[in-house]
Amino acid sequence: MKLKIILILIPAIFFSQQAKNDFERGLELYASKKFLMAAGSFKKAIDSGFQNEKVYFYLGNSYAFIENYDKAIENLKMANELSENQKFKSLAIHNIGYVYYLKKDYKKCINYLNMAYSINTNLNQVFWYKGMAFYKLKDKDNTIIEWERYLELAPNGEESDNIRRALAILKSKDFSFEKDGDKIIVSDGLSDKDKKIDVLPLIDVEGVLEEIKPEDKGKVSDEALEEIEK
Repeated sequence: MKLKIILILIPAIFFSQQAKNDFERGLELYASKKFLMAAGSFKKAIDSGFQNEKVYFYLGNSYAFIENYDKAIENLKMANELSENQKFKSLAIHNIGYVYYLKKDYKKCINYLNMAYSINTNLNQVFWYKGMAFYKLKDKDNTIIEWERYLELAPNGEESDNIRRALAILKSKDFSFEKDGDKIIVSDGLSDKDKKIDVLPLIDVEGVLEEIKPEDKGKVSDEALEEIEK
C-alpha cells in the first residue's frame, strides 16, 4: 500500500511543479510585454492544475492586451470569484470594467467601475475612467462630474493635469461632441504636439504593468497563437 501511495504522489508533485514553472514563465513573458506567449504559459499552468486567482488575473490581462476581450472578461471574472481578498477582488472587477470600455460597452464599464470603488475606495482612478466612458456616451454633464470628483480626491494624481485641461475644453462655450469627435485633444500650451487622453492602463497587482502602447505587444509565431487556443 505504501508503494502505491508513493507512485501516486510522485507524478502529482511533478505535475504541480511543472504547473508552477508555467505560471512563473508566464509572469516573465508578461513583464516583457509578450502577452500572447504569456497567455499560452498561463493557460498551460491552469490546464496542469494550477488554480488560483492570480493565474486567472494575469491570463485575463494578457487576453485584454491581445484584444481577445471576451476571454479577458471570462478569466478576470474567475479571478474575482476565486479570491477572498477584497483589494484583489476590486482590482479584478476594475479590469473587467476596463475591458468593457475596450469593447465599447460603456454602460457595463461604468457599472463595474462603481462596483470596484464600492469595495476599495482607494481606487480614485475610477472617476477618471468613468469620465472617459461618459464622454464616449456623449454625456458631458456626467463626464464633468466624474472628473471633478477625481480632482477632489487626487488633486496631484497621475491624470490631474490632463483632466484640468480636458475640463477647460468641455466647459468652453465652443465645445460640441460633433466638432470634437471621439477624442478630447489637449494641448499643454508648451508644445506643438497635442496630447490624446484616450488610453486607460490596466491595474497590475505586482506592479509590472504601467501603460502599454500597442507597439509594445510581444511578437510571436502562429504556433504560439495556436497553443493558446488548444
